[in-house]
Amino acid sequence: MDPSSTRLGLTKKIALVSLAIFFADASHSTVIPIFPSFAQDIGASLSMLGSYGSASALTMLLFSLPLGRLSDRYGRRKMMMPGLVLMIIVPLSYTLASSPVHLYPIRMFLGLALGLTFGNGFLLMTEISDSDTRNMAQGLYMTSMGIGFTVGPLIGGFTTKFYGSKYAFLISSGFGVLSLLLLYFVDEKKPKSTTKKEGQTSFFGSIKDPKIFAGGVANFLNSLMYNAVTLFFPVYGAGVGFDEAQIGTAFTARGLASTGVRLPVGSLTKHVRAFVLMVVGLLVSSLTIFSVSESSGLILVSVLMGLQGVAYGVYLTSGNVYVASNSIEDNRGTAMAVYSMFGNLSGIINPLILGFIAETYGSQGALKFSSIMTLFGLFIVYILASRNPVDAVKSRVLNL
Repeated sequence: MDPSSTRLGLTKKIALVSLAIFFADASHSTVIPIFPSFAQDIGASLSMLGSYGSASALTMLLFSLPLGRLSDRYGRRKMMMPGLVLMIIVPLSYTLASSPVHLYPIRMFLGLALGLTFGNGFLLMTEISDSDTRNMAQGLYMTSMGIGFTVGPLIGGFTTKFYGSKYAFLISSGFGVLSLLLLYFVDEKKPKSTTKKEGQTSFFGSIKDPKIFAGGVANFLNSLMYNAVTLFFPVYGAGVGFDEAQIGTAFTARGLASTGVRLPVGSLTKHVRAFVLMVVGLLVSSLTIFSVSESSGLILVSVLMGLQGVAYGVYLTSGNVYVASNSIEDNRGTAMAVYSMFGNLSGIINPLILGFIAETYGSQGALKFSSIMTLFGLFIVYILASRNPVDAVKSRVLNL
């Protein structure tokens, strides 16, 4: 263990990565509560709001596999740094946009930034920690993300209310600068040789693994609900009388609750199967989103958003642990790319569907749709995860 580590296993590297990812998620989330109204102010429709999410996800989908392979070859840190540079540039680009069309390339660069940063960050944290402290480090990583996601919307909402969105975008960019500076001081062990080794799994091997596939479907469902909440809860909240600060407060309640459970969940994965926690998180998240769509009081909505945050934190931590624990080190970047691809595919398709539903049935209908579809999707996740790779191989042989 690192000689600078504490009794809890907190090394300098773990601390630096935790702080870097805090500022990265704060940068990203500062814009979330204000982006829908900003886009509408320059002419975007509700269906266009959905298409912006699709633009980000399409970029992530197209690049996830090659970036995953490059991550396995060159290391996690080297892939994160250009992502953070983009997280500095993207918020500044919003200040130059004067037409809803201008937002498409900006959101595509945002998708690339997110794809480079967060998955690689989790793998970096996994690989700089030892076996005794890995679960704690993984939980700490997700907690740091959660704190950033809690702080960001609150700052973005109140800054926009009192000073305008331009200043919120500048703050978002500043958080990206701090993240990049912190990551610069993190040393990463040299990646192993990329020569194919016995037991190493290819991309097609990863996607055919029923456990990785089950994780991918779960991520598809989580992305569906995430897009519903981030794109259409602000619209729904405005429709029932909330201002930007109140919407930011609801997101903050969600972020605080999500943050509070991530470190315990990381440790809990030592004793409870990550898959079980993953499914419970998705189920509770679905039920709370449906309840939000039926509520209008700020206190009740904030409580429900907090419950959804708990469920999201449980899923986000256990889902990443599930994928990391079901893949080998030399192929974790590829396995995580497969996992991310499902989320990205969801991010392409579902914002468009949600936008159409919102145009027809309102933002309330979009929230309910995400909830109901997740309940159906959980059956597929359970069936896939119940199979094992040996059963899957036998099935493919019999079908030849």
